[in-house]
Amino acid sequence: MSTFVHRFVLAGTQEDVPFARHKVIDQVRKWGVSMDDETDDAIRLVASELITNAVVHGEGPVTVTLQHRPGHLVIDVLDGNSLAPQRGCAQADDESGRGLALVGVLASRCSWEPTRHGKRVWAEITLPMPVPAVRTSALRSMPDPDLAFRPTTATSATWIGPSGRVPCTRPSMPAAPRLLPAQAAMGRP
Repeated sequence: MSTFVHRFVLAGTQEDVPFARHKVIDQVRKWGVSMDDETDDAIRLVASELITNAVVHGEGPVTVTLQHRPGHLVIDVLDGNSLAPQRGCAQADDESGRGLALVGVLASRCSWEPTRHGKRVWAEITLPMPVPAVRTSALRSMPDPDLAFRPTTATSATWIGPSGRVPCTRPSMPAAPRLLPAQAAMGRP
């Protein structure tokens, strides 16, 4: 299982945050991760909150590291302040103080750790797993699960669905195999 890593360094200013947010999403797309709107929004918000906290509460340059392996994305942000990140207790009309709480809700795991020159705050986001092409084509060829395929005679079959009986052009189903007495006693072929 391959792990892809991408790292970039920011000056640590507020103006860096929109650029970094777009850079994170662009990199995840370059890796070929298929994202629905919900996953895209979660990645964008988690990256934005972690980077904003590093810029506002950290010191010096900010290093952002992305690690992708199938089904998982880790957004890791390193800044020069060794103090633990603090969850705010935002009131309804406060404009800030909810970032780490949102990260905690959107990420499957998140934490922080002190480093020699500051701290590392990270969050892991669970990504949708791509459906293998073979499975996708097999699923497309399967009948609608809302329809039931029932043989009605030895030579014809009928689809029983929401709109009633519809003749089927499929060949008739083969007769069930005969069971030997020992197999019948065990309840299996």
